[in-house]
Amino acid sequence: MILNNIKHRQGERGFTIVELLVVIVVIGILAAITIVSYTGITARANGAKALSNAQAVVSVAEAIQADTSAKYPVTTAEFASLASTARVPNGITIGVAAPTALNGTTTFQLFTLTTNPSTGGKLVWWDYSTSAVSTAATSLYWGAANSASAVTVFAS
Repeated sequence: MILNNIKHRQGERGFTIVELLVVIVVIGILAAITIVSYTGITARANGAKALSNAQAVVSVAEAIQADTSAKYPVTTAEFASLASTARVPNGITIGVAAPTALNGTTTFQLFTLTTNPSTGGKLVWWDYSTSAVSTAATSLYWGAANSASAVTVFAS
């Protein structure tokens, strides 16, 4: 009885190489779709995080202006030290260097108005959706500054 089962099983066939290749190709296509989708989701999430952090920085600039009687910060040191009622959230780097992509970490570059620095400013950051620094249209402004204003990089 057992010998008959062994002889019978010898006639059974396994998967052919073509069937195995089809399965591997299908798995590869599904993996590629998943990776592309995940990359897009990550970029959008990083972009939303950067915008939210930028709005927080502008809120701090507005709070400093309210605390100091119509004077916006004009240096990165003032930005950090003058804020008594509002603080820049942890993990945000504000500086004079142009921002870059750092795995979702946001760095900001600050500008003041060229003619009267304490009356307004501009904030730029890394835009993950375009993989470049935010443009004049997407940058955030405070005080008297706008997209047509002449601006200068913050002093250290």
